[in-house]
Amino acid sequence: MKRIFKFILNLIAILLLLLGIFVVVNYTLLKRVVTYPANEEISNSAWYTPKAIIEGDNTTNYVLTDSLTIDKIVLDEISSYAESQHSNALLVLHNGRLQLEKYYNGTTKESTSNSMSMAKTITSILIGIAIDEGHITSEKELASTYISEWQNDKRNTITIEDLLLMQSGLRVDNNVQNIFSDVISLYMGTDVEDTALKIPLSKEPATAFEYNNANTQLLGIILERATKLPLEEYASSRLWKPIGAANAGWWLDKEDGMPRTFCCYFAQAEDWMIIGQLLLQNGMWNGAQVIPKPWISKMLTQSTLEKDYGFQIWLNYESGGNREKDRTSPFLAKNFLIDGTHNQEVIVVPEENIVLVRIGEKPSSWDESFMINKILVSLNKEQSLDVN
Repeated sequence: MKRIFKFILNLIAILLLLLGIFVVVNYTLLKRVVTYPANEEISNSAWYTPKAIIEGDNTTNYVLTDSLTIDKIVLDEISSYAESQHSNALLVLHNGRLQLEKYYNGTTKESTSNSMSMAKTITSILIGIAIDEGHITSEKELASTYISEWQNDKRNTITIEDLLLMQSGLRVDNNVQNIFSDVISLYMGTDVEDTALKIPLSKEPATAFEYNNANTQLLGIILERATKLPLEEYASSRLWKPIGAANAGWWLDKEDGMPRTFCCYFAQAEDWMIIGQLLLQNGMWNGAQVIPKPWISKMLTQSTLEKDYGFQIWLNYESGGNREKDRTSPFLAKNFLIDGTHNQEVIVVPEENIVLVRIGEKPSSWDESFMINKILVSLNKEQSLDVN
């Protein structure tokens, strides 16, 4: 009996030791899971630490125009709609003039927030700049040129373009109930590079569209290896300072670690509006070509596997596309969309020179076409877009 009791005590001791080791090794991940601000995951910027600083020079500052080109009644209506949908910021730019700038729930112009997947478009922009500078040969290049870990396995046929178009064929594991799933490890783990590099192939590349955060994280790895610069430094010098944006932050996996390039770019709402306007202007800013014009054309070209997607950006107007479910009626003009979880949005309508930014927590009931269509109707765009 004593021997059995001793065995049980030893077993308990071993289990407690193993549990202790598990907690120590995964402490940061467990802490993040337990303390995650689920009801303020967009606006609680302070929770997301550590961050890399994306230095800007804060020289571009829009002021509300004295002469509106969009009906004030319409602007008031969409502002009320945004406020009712847990928004923190709503900005509307038309023909380069700021028509509306509203902040709600105690936020201000200087407030930053979690971009969620809007960061994917930033990563795509940086890939285009890196190609233009010769750090990367082409988006057609094999990703394994820069990811040596893939050179001797089945992933060695994945191209950079496959990553951009979300058609890499890598496993999609979005199980939020498992703290060691790919999605949790990428979002809250302490080694996003290792996590992304270990995700296996589940199907042949270029055969199916599958939205996967790992694709964008791998693009970030390629950027750092190709440019031989920290991502925050490259983003600052090639994009953020040239457009006169204010300082931003990129959530790191750990101190001196790697930014999560698929998410979590903390910028002011106005600076997201500047990015929309930059794309509208084919990459030109104050007379300088910040983003190569041919790259923007490629970004906005429909994937053959998903008509609503380009290079890490949504082309949000087609019938039968991935995002048709998010609106009650078709858009009245073609547009493209920088998008993040809980409807962080920069909607750009090129033919009417409109940029609309909405930042906020999860809406109670969101209609993606409502605000844009209200504006377009007021500008005499009353004929529905033929999406058939």
